Amino acid sequence: MSARTGRLVVVTSRFPFGSQEAYLSAELGELVKHFERIAVMPVRTPAAPARQDLPDGVEVIRWPLFGPQVVRRAAQVLRGAPSSSLGAISQLVRSRDPGHVKNLAVIIKALALAQWVKERRFDHIHAYWMSTPATVAMVAAAASGVRWSATAHRWDIYERNAFDVKQRTAAFVRTISARGTSDLARRMPRLRDRVLELRLGTTLPPAPASQRFAGDEFRIVCPAALVEVKGHDVLLAALARLREWGVPVRCVLCGTGPLRRKLEATASSLQLNGCVEFAGFVPQRSLHEWYRAGRFAAVVLASRFAGEKAMEGVPSTLIEAMAFGVPVVASDSGSIGELLDDRCGRIVRAGDAEHLARALLSIYLDPDSAQTRARRAYDRVAAQHDVRVQMRELAAAVGERS
Repeated sequence: MSARTGRLVVVTSRFPFGSQEAYLSAELGELVKHFERIAVMPVRTPAAPARQDLPDGVEVIRWPLFGPQVVRRAAQVLRGAPSSSLGAISQLVRSRDPGHVKNLAVIIKALALAQWVKERRFDHIHAYWMSTPATVAMVAAAASGVRWSATAHRWDIYERNAFDVKQRTAAFVRTISARGTSDLARRMPRLRDRVLELRLGTTLPPAPASQRFAGDEFRIVCPAALVEVKGHDVLLAALARLREWGVPVRCVLCGTGPLRRKLEATASSLQLNGCVEFAGFVPQRSLHEWYRAGRFAAVVLASRFAGEKAMEGVPSTLIEAMAFGVPVVASDSGSIGELLDDRCGRIVRAGDAEHLARALLSIYLDPDSAQTRARRAYDRVAAQHDVRVQMRELAAAVGERS
């Protein structure tokens, strides 16, 4: 695809609203270089204002699931293309896979998007997540006569939302890890050569940040939503162990979620009140500024690994930290091992607080070796996750299959 041709709609879960899907800022920032126009439509739009950075030139379609404008547009497309619209809906209803209730809730919005796509002459719809964003993309594409595709991440592969239907019409599905490619192929066998393995992209600084630490305090950060799979309780236990060993550790937890009160109580019971900060939502740009300034000695993720629905994919927060040359420690949850090993960071057993504490201790005691690994991590991200390369390939795939 030549530069800046075609018009692309990107269907997200909530981006640019809320605190998730921050990686889309970098990916969209590159995609705008390849398309004449890009519009983003979140499936759900919280009342809160936009929190994520949105690249210049990207239009946002902020519609509720239901509302006068949405219903009016949906009715127009039903009148204009009843066969294709009702055909796609009928396939969803007859699907043998999960997701019926969730999918029915987004059909009106999907039809409204189809009318908008036809009106504005957009060429392709790409969904991030194979769950309801892909449902919206599939129905809107069928009703408007354009092609659609999707990016599959982690839990959405295992949810299997109407996969028997979606595999018939998707131009391609992008996966972000080898595990995801293998697991998706088993669940959507009819895709065959329409699976594109293309890792998440991130913006690369020209060189790793120079880490500078004032005093003896061992400062680490955990950028993760406060949910069960992220294993914050394991991290807190590891911090308590470090304190027992006399390490002056201070940990900033960047994220929101339902477990905050429970984790605050755990931190208090472990006598960690003075060394753990619950920072809440921290914008991606602020986190990157902290990395650039050398504020932290390490980034840590203590994610759980308890089967398909309780594990990591390839976390964008780790990719970003590695891009800035910050030493990283993470558990061997899900596909993290595809990104990280002991040459470029520290990888520990999921759920093992003692192992995690010792990995963090090694960084505190030998920061020079940690920096050597961090430089290797930067090189790995530059080779595998450069957003310019990744989005050039994604744009080419959209162009070839539209």
